[in-house]
Amino acid sequence: MGVFNKINEKSGIVVGVIALGLGLFLIGGDLFTSNSGSSTEKVGEIDGDNITAEDLRKAMIKAENLYGGGGANYNMEDLAWNQLIFDKVYKEAYEEAGITLSEEEQIDLLEGDNMSEVIKQQFGSKEQLQQFIKYLDSDQFKSEEERQATIIRWKALKEYVYNERLRNKYENVLKKTEYVTKAEAKRYYSNMNEKVEAKYLYIPYYSVKDSSVTITDEMLESYLKKHQNEYKVEAGRSIEYAIFNNTPNAKDSAIIRTDLAKLKPEFVAATNDSLFVKANSDAASEPAYMPISQLPDALSKMANELTIDSVYGPFPYSTGFALSKILKIESDTNVMARASHILFRANETDPADKKGEAKKQAETILKEIQNGASFEKMAAQYGGDGTASRGGDLGWFGKGQMVKPFENAIFNANKPGVLPYIVETQFGYHIIRIDVPKTGRKYLIANVLKNVEAFDETRDSIYRAADMVRAAATDTATFRNELKKYPSVMKQEQLNIESTAKTINGLTDGREIVKWIYNDDREVGDASYVFTIEDKDIVVLVTSIREKGDARLADVKDQLKAKVMIEEKAAKIKSKLQPGADLTAIAKAYGTDALTGTAPDVIMSSGMINGVGYEPEAVGTLFGLKPGKRSEPLTGDNGVLIVECVKTTPAEVADYAQFQNQIQQQRNSRIGFGVIDEALRKSVEILDLRYRF
Repeated sequence: MGVFNKINEKSGIVVGVIALGLGLFLIGGDLFTSNSGSSTEKVGEIDGDNITAEDLRKAMIKAENLYGGGGANYNMEDLAWNQLIFDKVYKEAYEEAGITLSEEEQIDLLEGDNMSEVIKQQFGSKEQLQQFIKYLDSDQFKSEEERQATIIRWKALKEYVYNERLRNKYENVLKKTEYVTKAEAKRYYSNMNEKVEAKYLYIPYYSVKDSSVTITDEMLESYLKKHQNEYKVEAGRSIEYAIFNNTPNAKDSAIIRTDLAKLKPEFVAATNDSLFVKANSDAASEPAYMPISQLPDALSKMANELTIDSVYGPFPYSTGFALSKILKIESDTNVMARASHILFRANETDPADKKGEAKKQAETILKEIQNGASFEKMAAQYGGDGTASRGGDLGWFGKGQMVKPFENAIFNANKPGVLPYIVETQFGYHIIRIDVPKTGRKYLIANVLKNVEAFDETRDSIYRAADMVRAAATDTATFRNELKKYPSVMKQEQLNIESTAKTINGLTDGREIVKWIYNDDREVGDASYVFTIEDKDIVVLVTSIREKGDARLADVKDQLKAKVMIEEKAAKIKSKLQPGADLTAIAKAYGTDALTGTAPDVIMSSGMINGVGYEPEAVGTLFGLKPGKRSEPLTGDNGVLIVECVKTTPAEVADYAQFQNQIQQQRNSRIGFGVIDEALRKSVEILDLRYRF
């Protein structure tokens, strides 16, 4: 893995010739500072050793020295926690196995012939590394603190490289302990190549209607009790929560509009527009030229009326309101126009009477518009293309973008308004309104932008509403009922949140909520205080508490229903099966839902029976039968089966060495992909209580 790929660039050190080679390495950040209370508080337990807040803080510092970054970086905390596990579990396992790293190996990893890939990545060459080491003792640092911080990061990098080598050596030792026997290779080859010709009787479960099966909680409890070892769960907390967004209302918008209106005369009088924008805009930017097609909608519709040194607005923009001052108006070679239309479709190949009807309708609607009917409403009602939903608006366009008759009609017009005639094109007949006649201009504009935010009065009212929901909620029913008073408030739920979770659906930072729901005194039905997170007020209700260990029926009910449904359907099917001389006779006695067939080449490793599908248990049973023998009715994945072995075709080779190698490679690869990590973690008790902090 690349050690410094995600470093937060805050305090890079650049020194002469080695700057490029050291650039990535010499990047640091603010060190972790704990705000969790006493440094002796327990935040976890690893293999019987208590981990305190101070232990975690030190591990965080080490992680940040290595990976860079700073602030509330939850990933950094996870890296620190994993390092503590490594130090207390992995290193002990390495020592017990006799895995060590000699001084000669350490030197070789850093600057020898077998330089670590991590060191190569950061320094490029042995020579650059040696220059860096000399630099550590130089007087080229800005301060002694900076030099010490760089030395600490260098030590952290060396420790990382050494630990990686120990890990690799340990994995290699374990890989060497793997040995594949000839018998294993023979079985592997046989499973891949031995074939059985089979006859089968198959009755799919879907032939039994779900409605004919009654499943009770008692049946589910009984199934769970028999299979408890298969259903283990981690600790989880389920919640419902209401999100009250602190969004501005009409009153907040009115305040901003009023403020901008008061600012308007000052903007007109300003002699330095750049400074005025910087002093008064929430999103300050230098004045910039804009073609007419890119003007804000409110300005573009009056583009031919704009004058230099005039201020327009306030008018809405994406997050608030704006004032726009026109500083210059210049010619633009790109001539544009803006228009709207109502299309009455008629293809060129349509019969004359159909085209005539379309034209007549267009002329009728044109007269209605001329007599005062709304162009937009007529477009929405009669428009024959995608512009109908926006009142026929085509927006801005230049020459060459429209078909010729349409373009000529628009670019020959000299004033806004509805054209007094119908325009025919290959698409049909158009009523056209000129919104802005052709113009070739660009505008130098300075904008003062003000974002609309919820003011204190609005925020207070939203908070009070959230607090009223909290006060009234004693269970799920009262919580939901109270929220009916606030139809705009979004209610969400999240099931089985783990203690290590850092986010909640819809919230990037859910740490405070997780800490609250995992409080030792927390009970089902508890409603939280009002959390204010990401400009939202949130009330949380605990709906379920699940402890680690055996699953309860409520945790796995849906899964169990599917399992019990199969068992019950299988029992119904088996009860109807009657003994018979052969599978065809048994199928005939059962009825049309029973299917029979022959599968010529069944292979153990595939788990498939042609004509039936994936049924690994039936395939395993089949390979245990002698030719001419058949099984008892089997409860399969997809239905009830009876299988009969017709003949077997053994598979053998003289030399199984290549298959021994294949199995060996598979096992080595599996070890390399985390099996050792998982085994080491499971070998000890690890208690993670970081959610409390």
